[in-house]
Amino acid sequence: MSPLTQPTDPLLLAGSDGLWSLREDAYVQDEGSALEVQSRWGGVRVNHPSPMLREVLRRMELGPGRLENIRGTSDLVQRVRLMVELQQLGGLVVRSVSAADGRSPLMSVVPTAADAWLRPAPTPEDRRLRLSRFAALRSTGDGAVLESPLSPFRVVLPRPKAGWLIASLATPTTAREAAERLPVDPGTVRTLLSYLLATGMVQAADEARGADGAVFAEDADPVLRTWSHHDLMFHWRSRPGFTDGVFGAEYALRGVQNPPPRIRPLPDGTRVALPRPGDGGPGDEGPGLSVTEAIEQRVSARSHGRSPLTLDQLGEVLHRALRVRGGDADRPYPSGGACYELEFYVSVARCQGLEPGIYYYAPAEHCLVRLPADEAALRGMLADAKAGAGMSETPDVLLTMTARFARVSWKYSGIAYALTLKHVGVVQQTLYLLTTALRIAGCAIGTGDTERSARAFGLDWREESAVGEFILGSLPDQERREIVNRT
Repeated sequence: MSPLTQPTDPLLLAGSDGLWSLREDAYVQDEGSALEVQSRWGGVRVNHPSPMLREVLRRMELGPGRLENIRGTSDLVQRVRLMVELQQLGGLVVRSVSAADGRSPLMSVVPTAADAWLRPAPTPEDRRLRLSRFAALRSTGDGAVLESPLSPFRVVLPRPKAGWLIASLATPTTAREAAERLPVDPGTVRTLLSYLLATGMVQAADEARGADGAVFAEDADPVLRTWSHHDLMFHWRSRPGFTDGVFGAEYALRGVQNPPPRIRPLPDGTRVALPRPGDGGPGDEGPGLSVTEAIEQRVSARSHGRSPLTLDQLGEVLHRALRVRGGDADRPYPSGGACYELEFYVSVARCQGLEPGIYYYAPAEHCLVRLPADEAALRGMLADAKAGAGMSETPDVLLTMTARFARVSWKYSGIAYALTLKHVGVVQQTLYLLTTALRIAGCAIGTGDTERSARAFGLDWREESAVGEFILGSLPDQERREIVNRT
């Protein structure tokens, strides 16, 4: 038998290197006529278990072990029954590959879905293998882990040798070529590859053709072509269902560090008081649009009028949409868990009653604080906004939304950044409806320059960073007349 040829028996497939254990969160309850294995996914009940299964599960609770060390596994009938019973446990079973030195496993495959069951298959010797472009290898601090949104497994790598194998699969290679490169015996490499292929994170070429002799299914998949690695990974990690990650209000940092304050301390700088509705602002000229009318008439206005936006108009937008309106830092827009992590910075090109510059909006005081950004920083911010919105002229005012990320991640696990982006969308829609009702030009922008905005606002982007933008300005005269005539 070639050193890279594998048997097909489900128990012998892993060879002497194969180890079996239960997930760390799983434990066995013996109810006499039945065994129930409990985990994060609930309980899995096995009625009338064989004596061999009882012994196997007892050992698997203690850690990785070899099934061939259990008395009776040499009997084909008993071995088949054991495998049928184990498969009922689905994603509770962890498969590992041991090393010749008997120390920690080279690799463990942990299911991340309740029904995931690893099915290793013989490694094809004549086809090229490659790591999936959706797989990601990262450090855990005491080892490495390989993950993919397309796999219901997580591959844990406590030791570097298996990591070397994965690195060698960054480009198409055969199992034999991979084995020749590594200081690991070919049989163990064969077993590692069979496990990795079973997870889907390593793929075998469909057939030998093409410039490099390898064609992989995921490259030709019309659905996967539409996804980048990062977008699919982000979507997968921010919603439960295909991953065993922790989600929701877990308060992971409680007792480790305090959350940032609900209201951000004011930066140093000259304060500019803002008018409020009732101070003679545009909202007092007469009735505005109804919610239905604002929804129907909403547009992205990418041109501004000859006369600039006024301080009264800017003050009313900020007051109605973003201010602290009551106790516990409550705002006009909703925020998950009342985190209110969003902050707002105003870059002004022209606004009647306000000097050009970059300002921080203080929502509790309803005022602007002038920041020490220079003219070049202001020009850069406005130039980015102009390009992002596809405008022919510099916008009157750019409103940049930043997030104090720890406000959300202190409480929420798994969904923290996704929740922040939802908050950005909520604020952008609030601003759209408000600017439409107040007859002001408004336009959301899809992106901005993280580095430029952090420098302009004096921020550490890892702690607080731009996550959304919205342009404000006066409506061109013709558009304003049309809105007035319609109302």
